Amino acid sequence: MNDIFDMQPTDYESVIDRTGFDPDRIDAEDCDQHFAVLDYRKQIRARCSIWWRDAARVNGIPTGTIGHYAATDESFGAAALEHACRELKNRGCELAVGPMDGNTWRRYRFITERGTCKPFFLEPDNPDEYPIHFNRHGFGPIASYVSEINPAMASRQPDIGNLREKMAAQNISITSLDVVNPDNDLDGIYAVVCQSFKDAFMYTPLDRDNYRQMYAPLLREVDPRLLLVARQEGEVVGFVFSPPDLLQKSYQDQVDAIVIKTIAILPRKELSGLGRVLIVDLLKNALDMGFTTAISALMHTDNRSQKISSNCAGPMRRYSLFARELRS
Repeated sequence: MNDIFDMQPTDYESVIDRTGFDPDRIDAEDCDQHFAVLDYRKQIRARCSIWWRDAARVNGIPTGTIGHYAATDESFGAAALEHACRELKNRGCELAVGPMDGNTWRRYRFITERGTCKPFFLEPDNPDEYPIHFNRHGFGPIASYVSEINPAMASRQPDIGNLREKMAAQNISITSLDVVNPDNDLDGIYAVVCQSFKDAFMYTPLDRDNYRQMYAPLLREVDPRLLLVARQEGEVVGFVFSPPDLLQKSYQDQVDAIVIKTIAILPRKELSGLGRVLIVDLLKNALDMGFTTAISALMHTDNRSQKISSNCAGPMRRYSLFARELRS
């Protein structure tokens, strides 16, 4: 017989966790509720968390998210998912979305088409059976994402035509992150992110302090040549962030790929095309540093950055976010 229990971080001290979960994430990631499926030996066989208080609405529908999902087999996973959906429905939610650890600033999406390329730095991973668990228990895809790879970035780059001259005429300059006084650039990057992603699917605002806590350490650690900032009369109007694929160190001696993690531009008509110029400048820097391959990471298939990438790169992995209606 299996039982489902609400779990607090300290409860993990008295059970055997077969899913490898860090219980500190329950509080660190502001879960509204966390529970686990235990077998008769008090072993955790499945677990997940749910969020409903601050979850983004989908098309105005009260929505909850299901994250921190893991299961040792489908039957235990089904029990966790059904319990999660009941709890979200009881809280007034009409749609359950997952996997999503509360919001899109944290981990979300499942790999659904793995391909043959190895995992890359900052890429979420999951057992191949997890999307099957969701599909078989009332969930269907609600959003699709893709990562693309350009294995020959010296010869395959976006065409920018006269865009560089257009940007120069508007007093837009592109330079590396200001390492002497990075705070101004980091604040500017935060402002660009808030504006450029505000209409993105399931976007929720992130306050400046949490943004700095989550991202500033990583931004500061990346070589500034791989974090380019576009400024117009002192204002940050766009940026591209591309760390090396540090995961390559686990299977080869040389790190020869960059991961284009984020490119964002203020939503102004006159800035159209700035993203392409940023990418070309980034690729030049990366080539000068000895990199040969670029991975455009985790793009929504309707995103403008995916359209830029597809001109010179091909799909390497696909991902999906799932949803289930909770209305009777």
